[in-house]
Amino acid sequence: MRHVNPQLLVTLWHVARCGSLAAAAREIGWSQPAISQQIRKLQDECGCALLKRTSHGVQLTPAGQLLAKHGEMIANRVLQAEQELDEYRRGNARRLHVLAPPSICSTILARTLVKIGQTSDITVRLTQMEPPEAVRSLIAGGGDCALVFRYDALSRAPLANDDCTVEYCGKDPLRLLVPRNSEVGRQYERDGEPVDLSRLADQRWIAGCETCRANLMSMARSAGFVPVITHSTEDTWVTQNLVEMGQGVSIVSELSIHNALQGDLAACPIADGNAYRTIGMVTRKGDERPELQRLREAIRQTTRRFLMA
Repeated sequence: MRHVNPQLLVTLWHVARCGSLAAAAREIGWSQPAISQQIRKLQDECGCALLKRTSHGVQLTPAGQLLAKHGEMIANRVLQAEQELDEYRRGNARRLHVLAPPSICSTILARTLVKIGQTSDITVRLTQMEPPEAVRSLIAGGGDCALVFRYDALSRAPLANDDCTVEYCGKDPLRLLVPRNSEVGRQYERDGEPVDLSRLADQRWIAGCETCRANLMSMARSAGFVPVITHSTEDTWVTQNLVEMGQGVSIVSELSIHNALQGDLAACPIADGNAYRTIGMVTRKGDERPELQRLREAIRQTTRRFLMA
């Protein structure tokens, strides 16, 4: 195959995202014949069909899907360059935007922001965001760094795609949240031993976000039962209050209860080798700005206080 023009890959991505040549032309601001000409040129360069017509517009062939993915990466990197240049022109080159879920924001990142503020003139803006959305936003230029997690009981899929650099930070242990005066809670207070989840097979369960719910289902399945989930909430305080009032039990991470755990609750270790979240720091590949490197080092130093190696 001859050299492929990156602009043609971006055009193909627009067509894929918009679903038709006409819609892509409207979005880019070109004429439909111009879009068609670019797609034909790309097909000639590749030597294979990239689109097939349907009753609703066009659909990418497998080869087209492969190339469109690279077109999206190119478009995002161009957007990143434009944003960084704009920040530089406005004198904001030392401003960074970090994305992370609430449990990481309130622990690792809260302390990192204090350290950065005391030791540099870098300004860091923090936005709460769950891992899948955070990675998508980062790739699209909506942030400079993301702290994300992956449950060890679920797929060992990478924390981000090939357009990102992922740095492993450590493991966040998971805990079984039960009333302190429950049978399981009292036994843990006596012996401090990890709890087998099968002992709670007949309990009602409180789930969190979609990923947290999937983790609960996976860990329960490994323990030999299907949990009866009666409540779902992403608010740690709501979870604690529901457990306290006997409305169910739950699985939470150590980071989520680090700042506060109600006194009448017990957070028990779980007898499961996958009772962890793996935490990672994600940046766009090739982004080596000194300000970002300094932020990453500050995050590294802070994570050592909170995570297992």
